[in-house]
Amino acid sequence: MTDMCVQQIPTPGFLLRAGLIISLSWVLSACAVPGAMQTSANEADKVEVPEKAAESGSTRQVEPLTQQLLYDILLGEISGQRGRFDVSVPHYLQAALESNDPRVAERAVTIATFGKQFNVAARAAQRWIALDPDNLEARKVLTALALRTGEADEVVAQLEYIINSSADLKEGFSFATAILARHGDKEASLQAMERLAARYPDSPEGLLGVSRIATLNEDLPRALQAVEQALEVQPGAPEAEILKAQILIQQDRKPEALQALEQAVARTPKDAELRFAYGRMLLDADDKEGAKQQLRHVVKLNPANSDALFSLALLELDSKETKVAEQHLKQLLELGSKQQSVYYYLGYAAQELGNDASAIEWYRKVEDGEYWMQSRMRIGKLMARQGRLEEMRAEMQALRRNNPDNAVAIYLAEGQVLSDLGLHEAAYALYEQALVNSPEDEDLLYSRALVAEKINRIDLAEKDMLRILANDPDNTRTLNALGYTLADRTDRYEEALQYIQKAYAQKPDDPAIIDSMGWVHFRLGKLNEARNYLQQAWDMTADAEIGAHLGEVLWTQGEHDEARRIWEESRKNAPDNPVLKNVLDRFLP
Repeated sequence: MTDMCVQQIPTPGFLLRAGLIISLSWVLSACAVPGAMQTSANEADKVEVPEKAAESGSTRQVEPLTQQLLYDILLGEISGQRGRFDVSVPHYLQAALESNDPRVAERAVTIATFGKQFNVAARAAQRWIALDPDNLEARKVLTALALRTGEADEVVAQLEYIINSSADLKEGFSFATAILARHGDKEASLQAMERLAARYPDSPEGLLGVSRIATLNEDLPRALQAVEQALEVQPGAPEAEILKAQILIQQDRKPEALQALEQAVARTPKDAELRFAYGRMLLDADDKEGAKQQLRHVVKLNPANSDALFSLALLELDSKETKVAEQHLKQLLELGSKQQSVYYYLGYAAQELGNDASAIEWYRKVEDGEYWMQSRMRIGKLMARQGRLEEMRAEMQALRRNNPDNAVAIYLAEGQVLSDLGLHEAAYALYEQALVNSPEDEDLLYSRALVAEKINRIDLAEKDMLRILANDPDNTRTLNALGYTLADRTDRYEEALQYIQKAYAQKPDDPAIIDSMGWVHFRLGKLNEARNYLQQAWDMTADAEIGAHLGEVLWTQGEHDEARRIWEESRKNAPDNPVLKNVLDRFLP
């Protein structure tokens, strides 16, 4: 049948010579649309079009091919593959207008979009819908194209169809919001959503859509107005209450947001989603106990809520409720959720409970993800603590051999373990070995610089940090580390200040950089400035090293009792901190 189809149609010879077999693979299969064009998606603006023909609900008979239709399709395909969209697009559009197969129109949309001829793509999409009016994918594509070309009426008409075809208004407006949110012109998207919402005045869903698009548009007053209108239509709607609180947060009105959610939870105590949002907001407000209470309610209402279980377990680990945290983590394993993270925290819990063997077993289960390196480091430390240092190092070497793509990360993990054990010379030698194969790796250079400082080779530390800054002059951590090293270990205070100030300009809220600012000012003899910076950093973290610095400044200013208080609190938090120990040995021998 297909062979006859081809033989009946004389085709110009140059098409056959241009690689006709590729294009005919579609024609021979059913006289439908060719396979995906070999053109990179990033060559077209972001209008989402499907790569394969969408299946319609009906069974279509193969339409007879005319000579002109086949000619237009083949010329459109081959010209497109050669990047000649000026030829390809009009021929494919003509084919779409001639053919009654919606897949031809769909392919015309794809090619016109790749060719950035969006008005033509919109015409082809209209033809696609005319041939297959129930195809929601076609309507989504036309909506995106109409947004692109500024056809507001078309946008609203297509979205209204999508909304009315959805299972309910909530699902429909979710689709509409997702489509509009991806469009670059947020003002046009907002106007379209407002027109849609006006067509459903008795439903809060449209107003919530307006609020979300307005939030994306950073029009927070309009966003708040719309969500409050939604609450007038449906008082107490949990989704609206959560959205209102989120908007208030963005307006720096956190107390009002917390109060609004507290009242909403009191009105609807069995709504797990509302309680979860309230718990997250309490956590953001640093009310860990309040957050924990809300999350426990959520888990009771919905034991399968993996996000609530995970957040609750982490809070329990933080408050040393290790046994109950372990139970919640094992519940997560039963749910099959967040496995790699759960393995890590089960290892952490076992370690906190003093079961090192079990901790190592859990850590070994972490095979990828953000906790992989931390797990390797913790395994190394536990093995070293068990007197198995050589075994640990042999295992790290085997890991590098079996995972060459992760070799740098494994070198860093082993080096950190050695450094934490005070084996700085061994760590330095390891980093030197690693840098043979990765001489420009910033993490390796930075780590080698830190251990060079520990072995009193300030010249080598400075050399590595300057090497990083030569390639990455705005590298904040290196600017800060170099400035702090010069302030702490040399008398080049003015030079140190310049590096730290550059880091501070980039991250003025980083407590480590604020600590450096305080320390360099102390070295420069500017005690009041030093105290202000260090007090700010201490209030943010209560870090032992910052406490050591702040206490030294206070002592120098004659406030010995306050210095002792800060040092004592620091010692409770981190009794083995070497900087703190050094300060206490000097001032309180």
